[in-house]
Amino acid sequence: MDVEDQGSVVVGVTVVDQLIRAGVREAVVCPGSRSAPLALAFAEADRTGRVRVHVRTDERTAAFLALGLAKASGRVVPVVMTSGTAVANCLPAMVEASMAGVPLMVLSANRPLALVGTGANQTIEQAEIFGVHARATLSTHGASVRESAAGSADAGGSGAVDADVSESSATGASGASVRSVIDEAVAAALNPLNPGGVHVDVPLEEPLVPESTDVVSLLAREAASEAEPAGEVARDARENPRRNRALPYGEVGVDLSKRTLVIAGSSADEAWARAISDELADVPTIAEPTAAAPDFPVHSAAIGMFTAGVVAHGEYSAMTRPEHIILVGRPTLHRAVTALLKDPDIPVTVLTDVENYPTFATNIVQVGSRIRLDNDSPQAWLDVCRGVSDMGAEAVRQALRLTRAPASTESGAAGSGSAVDGTGGAAANAPDSSAPFSAAHAVAVVADSLSVGDLLVLGASTAVRDASRAGLPFDGVRTLANRGAAGIDGTISTAIGAALAHAAADPTAIRAPRTVAVMGDLTFLHDATALNIGPHEPRPSNMLIVVTNDNGGGIFETLEPGRDALRTFGDGTPAFERVFGTPTGANIEDICHAFSADYHQATSVEDLARIVEEHEELGNEGITVVEAVVDRAWRRTIEQHIATTVNPQR
Repeated sequence: MDVEDQGSVVVGVTVVDQLIRAGVREAVVCPGSRSAPLALAFAEADRTGRVRVHVRTDERTAAFLALGLAKASGRVVPVVMTSGTAVANCLPAMVEASMAGVPLMVLSANRPLALVGTGANQTIEQAEIFGVHARATLSTHGASVRESAAGSADAGGSGAVDADVSESSATGASGASVRSVIDEAVAAALNPLNPGGVHVDVPLEEPLVPESTDVVSLLAREAASEAEPAGEVARDARENPRRNRALPYGEVGVDLSKRTLVIAGSSADEAWARAISDELADVPTIAEPTAAAPDFPVHSAAIGMFTAGVVAHGEYSAMTRPEHIILVGRPTLHRAVTALLKDPDIPVTVLTDVENYPTFATNIVQVGSRIRLDNDSPQAWLDVCRGVSDMGAEAVRQALRLTRAPASTESGAAGSGSAVDGTGGAAANAPDSSAPFSAAHAVAVVADSLSVGDLLVLGASTAVRDASRAGLPFDGVRTLANRGAAGIDGTISTAIGAALAHAAADPTAIRAPRTVAVMGDLTFLHDATALNIGPHEPRPSNMLIVVTNDNGGGIFETLEPGRDALRTFGDGTPAFERVFGTPTGANIEDICHAFSADYHQATSVEDLARIVEEHEELGNEGITVVEAVVDRAWRRTIEQHIATTVNPQR
């Protein structure tokens, strides 16, 4: 089958067939005229059961949906769109994919390359639109446009590659070369040493559609019947790229007779991270919610005590400063962790499953992918770590039990249709401050409800931090968050994609496994159109979204902009609330009803616990959104109490 003779319809069919051969099982498609050959080919593949297609009308949402599908499944998931700004809308998801090692593929249609730069309608320079954020940038027009260093499975860092592009036609490639480009893109996305997002640009000339869908079906059958080229990578290797793979670094040894602390963040290869966690089972570990659950957890609320060196209480004193740190994966949450890693007097061993490991630690002494532990940890050090962890956990429990009213600030409580008055006073329907209900309380309720087999997706701002306070990660509960670039964009879409992949992993289950997503109101509003799922599209089942609505940006309450001196100008004009608190007064109930999502509201810990328990017991055929109406002012009070309780200087 010759692409040059058969035209753009065959290009689309060939691309889709090769993606399926390479292990693709899910695809997200956006409507567009130029991308019609790809869209029709995917529709045919969906009809015949070769792939499951999800259609979305917003490319930004679509890209994050594909990100969630890829993140949860570990497979390449393409998102298809037309030319122009449609492609640019995928940049946030591409950045997150490559920062987090997720095999997202942006599959963009393009005008014939001869039209680029001529001012032709809906024609932009798409070849390098993602720049360094794509592991590889390729074109079906005959050659690789650019491949980033270590981007392909067998590359040793090729840098820029000049494209040898034929101008003989708008499509410019044979069927064999199209298949080769797709294989190269999949290999780059799944590169076990450096996985991430890739971009494949597909120039298409008119005619873009056949006379009937029968032509698409016929061409798809012909493409599927073609024999695989000799030497093509075995299917098992394509679908399981990390099985029996070579790791980037060798074995390193650590002497546990020195006070050793493990700090664990996210890893691209979760199986590798679990194996390393098992090896480190007896070593005290500070683990972020998205890390593998450790056997010897140290609560995150007490991290600062490790920087003190010695903690004294009455006649008792203990050495808390580690003599060695083992860094697993990439931690991003806690400033106190960064401070520990930047201490020039503490040597750091880095354990990584990818070539590009975090380098922000000051005193990295060795890098490995496997570990050998020598000697045993001193019992006194283990006792100190248990004590420190218990202090942190107890500080959080005490903070959540506080009943005194928080200090007055401009941060009003949220509510359906609530607003903050001009002077920053709380709205009339604010929760009673004598019965505290904050985002931290809401996340604690959700954490208490989690069971083995649940999938938890967290917003990248306050939700993931509150989950850390609640003691996550939990064994048997997979936890995901877009902490690659730590943006709040696309969280609902990511969660929906992850929920769909989570259910697809066990299609024989009587009831879909539960997916719970937790995020703040701004994160929810940022991606609310993700709830716009067409009537013919796959929908997640047994999915719960908890929105902690504090009417604005709660995270800033505890950061530098939240200081009292920055709350207002000298004449009383609000400063913090205007540009950091950013209350919206949005009616989340109306938004949910507009997209036919089931909606509930909780105004207390008891309300939320009841709703979550009912959902856990009964499930739901679709998406249930619970708006937890919380008070932002409590965040400062809770964090101040925790900091005071675990302050090593007291």
